[in-house]
Amino acid sequence: MGKINSNKVEMFGRVWDSQTELEYYLFLHEQSNIKEIELQPQFTLLKPFLVTCLACVGIGQVPSLRTGKPIKCRRCNGQGRKERQKWSYKADFRVTYTDGRVEVIDVKGWANERFPLTKRMYEYVSGTELVVVKKTKTGWKRG
Repeated sequence: MGKINSNKVEMFGRVWDSQTELEYYLFLHEQSNIKEIELQPQFTLLKPFLVTCLACVGIGQVPSLRTGKPIKCRRCNGQGRKERQKWSYKADFRVTYTDGRVEVIDVKGWANERFPLTKRMYEYVSGTELVVVKKTKTGWKRG
């Protein structure tokens, strides 16, 4: 599970994640019904949270293998709980149309195995559909 190996492209004073993303940006700029295009908007899908440490069962101490006396748990640093990082998602564009509609768009040449879960989680948290756009021989396909 990792990033897609696409070539970065530099244009307009910034580095784009892919040629396809740049082409869709140019396509959006040609549209007359677009008020604003925000690049790379970031969303928090899951806030940081704590879990009970399994090594010390939440008490922060484990018996020493040498002496048997309680010592500070190394896995949780004696806290009894471990913090999990937040889960964030960075879309390609947030587009505001002249009629007030707002769409979050992700341009995909190829979706990795994690993307369907990320898409579903974004839609659950935001309550709006994530628009996925793919380039075809005939133009752009929204899916």
